[in-house]
Formats: sequence, C-alpha cells, structure tokens
Amino acid sequence: MMMQPGYKPLCNFYLVNWVNPYAYVLLNAVFHSGVFTWLGLYFARRYGLGEVGIGLALLGYGVPGFLLGPPIGRLADRWGRRWLVPAGLGIAALAAGVLICDVSLVTAAFAVTLLSLGYDMTQPLLAGIVTALGGQRGGQAMGLNVFMLFTGFGLGSLLFGAALPLGGCPRIKTRSSLRNVL
Repeated sequence: MMMQPGYKPLCNFYLVNWVNPYAYVLLNAVFHSGVFTWLGLYFARRYGLGEVGIGLALLGYGVPGFLLGPPIGRLADRWGRRWLVPAGLGIAALAAGVLICDVSLVTAAFAVTLLSLGYDMTQPLLAGIVTALGGQRGGQAMGLNVFMLFTGFGLGSLLFGAALPLGGCPRIKTRSSLRNVL
C-alpha cells in the first residue's frame, strides 16, 4: 500500500525522531477494545447476567469520561501528559487484572469503571500529542490517529477473542461462541 504524498513528511518526522505516537495509539486501542468487546460475554458467562444486567454492569464505562473529562484535561495542562498517560495505562491494566480474578459482580462492575478511567486518561491525551506533533499538518495527523485507533479496535476484538479459549477465566468457555461469530 502506497502512502499518499501528504502523509510521508508526517510519518518521516516520527521515524527520524524514534518516536511514533501512532504505535501507542494502536496498542492502546488493541488493549481497550480487546477487553471491552468481550465484557458482555464475560458478564453473561461468569455471573449469568442477561441483556439488562450486562447493560447495567457496563453502565460505569461512560461515567469517568462524563464526570472526569474536564478535570483530566486540566491535570494534563498542569502536570503534562507524560505523567497521566502511564498512570492511565496502569489503572487500565489493574482493572483488567481484577477482571481475571474471581471477584463479586459489584467489584467487576467497578473494575469496568476503572477500565474506562484508564482509557480516558490515555486516548484523548494521545490524540492531543498526535495533533500537537503534527504541526501544520494537524488534520492529517488526526486522520492517521483515527485510522490507527479504529484499526486497533478491530485487531483488539479479534486478538482477545482468539485468546479467550487459551486461558484466563476457567468458567468462560468461548470456543463455541467464537465458532458462531466466525
């Protein structure tokens, strides 16, 4: 696949400086999408929830962005993104780790809220970094950012779905579910 001439300077800038924020955007999207895509199946199989129960368990996913979006932005302005992005990754990893363990439904729903907080502390800040580094090509930088984001969402869903039968939660058997999806 050939890149359009307009993207070449943008990508060369990052490669020359050994910094590629698009790789971080992709990996962040793979992780968050991979976990979130399969949460409905997780709650159905582990806790026996139906559609309404799954919806209520996932309701916390939107809360941090709604309530904490502006404070997270102010913290990024005050302390910089270099502290918040790793903290967001750590919070999300901790939340995913909690979901692996045998915990109560309330704890699992709270872990989903923490997972959302981790996403809200990473993705918007990474988008800001990409746009700022894009300089006069901010629109192109954001376009490439969104492409990597949605590619990561698709890859995350596919990779985590393929990995579910390999281990993690013994009470979740997804081989037949994966066969039905594929």
